[in-house]
Amino acid sequence: MEAQSPVFREGPFSLQAGFVLGRYLAETNPLNRSTRALGPYAEAGRALLSHSESLSLSPWPGAALRAENRFRGFYYTTRNPNGEHERQIEWATSASLRQSLGGFSLEAGYARSVQEGETPFRFDALPQRRSHQATLALGFQERPLSLSLKAGRNLEEERYLPLEAQVLLQDQGYSLTVGHKRGLEGEGPLETRLEAGFTPYPLSLKASLRFDHQKALFDPLLLQAGYALPGGSLNLTHRHDLNGKGALTTDLTYALREGVTAYTLQGRRDWEVDTLALQGQAILGPETLSLRATLDPKALGYALGYRFGAVPGPLLDLELSGRYQEGFRATNLRLGLTQALPEVGFRLNANLHLPEVEDKDIYLKDATFSGGMELWKPVPADEAGEGAIPGLSLSGSLTYTRRPQTPEGYGLALRSFGPTLTFLGRENTKLHLAALLTQNLPGEPLKPRFILVLDRCCWAMRFTLDAAKGSVGLAFLYGGQAAGLLLSEEGVKLGGGR
Repeated sequence: MEAQSPVFREGPFSLQAGFVLGRYLAETNPLNRSTRALGPYAEAGRALLSHSESLSLSPWPGAALRAENRFRGFYYTTRNPNGEHERQIEWATSASLRQSLGGFSLEAGYARSVQEGETPFRFDALPQRRSHQATLALGFQERPLSLSLKAGRNLEEERYLPLEAQVLLQDQGYSLTVGHKRGLEGEGPLETRLEAGFTPYPLSLKASLRFDHQKALFDPLLLQAGYALPGGSLNLTHRHDLNGKGALTTDLTYALREGVTAYTLQGRRDWEVDTLALQGQAILGPETLSLRATLDPKALGYALGYRFGAVPGPLLDLELSGRYQEGFRATNLRLGLTQALPEVGFRLNANLHLPEVEDKDIYLKDATFSGGMELWKPVPADEAGEGAIPGLSLSGSLTYTRRPQTPEGYGLALRSFGPTLTFLGRENTKLHLAALLTQNLPGEPLKPRFILVLDRCCWAMRFTLDAAKGSVGLAFLYGGQAAGLLLSEEGVKLGGGR
């Protein structure tokens, strides 16, 4: 059950509240010791109460006052070892007062954030953390120059926050930022960063660098260049280490779209491991071509892909992959065929081994079929009671795996795989007969599960004979379209008694 109020506004003040009450069966929280004894899943009730308030006003000329409070409380029916009901909260409060006078500004801020408590469920667990601080900032802005100075106090740990200073020079087409952070508890300089940008359209250039004073190390120098194209873009990024390693990575990205046609290309040069990686794609209406390649000092790895079609299908996927290392190696052709229509819904995947240096043969490594298809519809008898033709459908999952180390040389895994015959009678009567296999072949005797369903419009009966389990089941359902709970469009599904 869920209830939420509309946003209530009264001048500069706003308020909103919500309430959610429910009972959940979900994965337990492994960090909660009192919940571990319940196992991997547990069921419990939970009430979630939330509310938020905000205030924004200008008490006098040049002043801006803002305040915000957000709260979420989770309350559970489970108990901790002390016998108390478990709960957790998320509570954040912030307020700031800013005064501007010409180009100068002074701002005082306060913020408190708490996340604590325990939950029996993993899906809504919050990390434990607590923050409480007050800040004071001084700024000056006179285009294109902007200066800021910020300091504060950590009220939770009773220590001063680092002093942060920043100089920004920004105008149309360029920007330059210099920032410095210094500790006020005897740490000395902490970090210095520099960012520069030059953007004469359609060209853009950026550079950024950071120096860690305590470690006496530079972060990688980041250089970026971009060019805006009609309907696309071209970007180049380079990372360079200034601590003696030299070049790290260089990335190139190209994208272009014209109507239903689109092209993308991504390339990366990793200077540390001496590799070059390329990835490209061309979308040509219903057809898609793709390329992946990796070049290192030892070999060239590649994957060429082709896709045709769109959902609901049929959707064809082909991929040729392998690597070239003194000849072709690990060469495979992967085939994927998917369709999601009501009459025919299936997925077929196959992997064909092609000739390579160590194995010149061509053979099927593995293949998987899953889904269902109606081969033909049933035809009822005519007025003379002749000409009836049963319908035939195929459903389930079948997996073929090549196993040259076994005497048979292959393995088949069947999961509810088999045919279903459908007979149409008079007075909207239907008879379904299915023979399904769930086992591994060869090596195991056939033990099918036979299912007989009689659908008489207002009631249905299902008889099941399972040779693998040595069991017999009988199920009755009453009501309109009763057999709909016993059948699916792809054959027979489980429902009722087994």
